[in-house]
Amino acid sequence: MRTPSLSPWAALVLTLVLVGLWAPCVVSRKPNFIVILADDVGWGDLGANWAETKETPHLDQLAAEGTRFVDFHSAASTCSPSRASLLTGRLGVRNGFTHNFAISSLGGLPLNETTLAELLREAGYTTGAIGKWHLGHHGHHHPNSRGFDYYFGIPYSHDMGCTDSPGYNLPPCPPCPRHSTSARVARKDCYTEVALPLYENVTIVQQPVELGSLARRYTEEAARFIQRASDSRRPFFLYLALAHMHVPLTPPLTPAPGRDIYGASLAEMDALVGRIKEVADSLGKGSTLLWFTGDNGPWAQKCELAGRLGPFVGAWQRQRGGSSAKQTTWEGGHRVPALVYWPGRVPARRTSHALL
Repeated sequence: MRTPSLSPWAALVLTLVLVGLWAPCVVSRKPNFIVILADDVGWGDLGANWAETKETPHLDQLAAEGTRFVDFHSAASTCSPSRASLLTGRLGVRNGFTHNFAISSLGGLPLNETTLAELLREAGYTTGAIGKWHLGHHGHHHPNSRGFDYYFGIPYSHDMGCTDSPGYNLPPCPPCPRHSTSARVARKDCYTEVALPLYENVTIVQQPVELGSLARRYTEEAARFIQRASDSRRPFFLYLALAHMHVPLTPPLTPAPGRDIYGASLAEMDALVGRIKEVADSLGKGSTLLWFTGDNGPWAQKCELAGRLGPFVGAWQRQRGGSSAKQTTWEGGHRVPALVYWPGRVPARRTSHALL
């Protein structure tokens, strides 16, 4: 049986009161919600958090116009469990999610769990998920069966399956073979037998995925979803789970002088977030709450292709080596950037030190 849940409105009001963001104003209509979830982003990947980072002007502007949380933690230090917790409000020990799903996995987010999308849809919202799902890709585990009216994206990470051309990765993975199966080369950590699919709802619209255009397509689909919802005059919930920054996609542009591959990918993600904010603002500032955060810390095993931990490298790592990032319970594994933007309702130019 399903666990009793707060209504989406009760949950929203309770959250705003607890974090001290409540503004003395009346919302005349139901607000829109956009949750942007970056993959494996480091706390130090946000320029507003870490002065050495120069590639995030749009995110830094978002921080300046909203509230920045510096002590915000994801519910887990790996992808699937943190996403399950985000959408259910329950930790992995309670929702059954403790490890990532693989291509061969048959299960998914337990069907007796209630998602935020289901609650909001019952409250009259149109709901959309764009990007990486990674909560089960068979049968009723698909996003369309978990409360989302619309889905566009990939079922798991973009390095889980061969693609049109190799992206940046360590170790490098070969592209999907173009002719015979004899061209297949087995390499560690590479899924050469399955071509990564791109879905629109339950239909595969591209396989293998074209990595170089994935960020652009996510931006376009997100903008279309927002516009469709606006035209229908229904409030909307958009869950935008980015491919960035897991491992860099094949960038459409050569990195600028002084900027490495990771920096170019970070700048691409920043521009994407800036575009979504622009589209949301075009509907009328104050009508949409936009939340940006990460699923967990950077993937340190990817070396120069991994994100920045900021100050969260302890004496243990400095003296003995090892990682304090993703897949660990050290601070850098689960402390992630977090910004909330809601003009007229969430204070601007504010930094919150609340532990969340």
